[in-house]
Amino acid sequence: MSPSPVFPAQDPDYAFAMDATPTTTARINKFNGTNFHTWKFKMQMVLEERELWEVTSGEVKLEHCTTTADQATFKRKSCKALAIICLAMEDSQLPLVRSAKDAHDAWSRLEGHFEKKSLANKLFLRRRFFTTMMDEGDDVLEHINKLKTLAEQLDAVGAPVSEDDLVITLLGSLSESYQFLITALESRADSLSWELVTSRLLHEDMKRKEQGGGGVDGAAHGQG
Repeated sequence: MSPSPVFPAQDPDYAFAMDATPTTTARINKFNGTNFHTWKFKMQMVLEERELWEVTSGEVKLEHCTTTADQATFKRKSCKALAIICLAMEDSQLPLVRSAKDAHDAWSRLEGHFEKKSLANKLFLRRRFFTTMMDEGDDVLEHINKLKTLAEQLDAVGAPVSEDDLVITLLGSLSESYQFLITALESRADSLSWELVTSRLLHEDMKRKEQGGGGVDGAAHGQG
């Protein structure tokens, strides 16, 4: 028998249902209506690990399956993916997917609800992106990740942020104690990439922690 044109001969994703040990989803906080962007990424990783992402994303659809065996495999994979998605959601969020006909339908509903591409949502996210500020003493890595996540959310709703805007917004949002580093970066002749700026910030943060100062005192000590 020739191999399936849609699905591989082996179907190891049954291990999710059969494995008695804690599954990957058990280590993912159930979705409660907040931080969809983070939950979505983690769930995609789980579904890819189980080889169920292609039926969830819509990359493979039932109409692509030309044989009875492929159709049966598709339906089984979709049922498993739908179960994984639903079991990773709090009860309060289940009405959004309760009537979904398959995994792709459920996933599309969640994306449509939490990644609204309306002008109002774009405006809301852009306002948050450009007004997020780092207070003195805040964790640098946490602040960097917060801005990066907002940029990724904007990209998901069709309002991408350029790398220049990302860098400029990050530098403009830093606390006063980083002014010396900001000035040094601004004086560089070459362009500032996201990787360069974040690496310099994290290096500066590490130096301050080693010197025992995180805020203004640490910055002054580092400049001396």
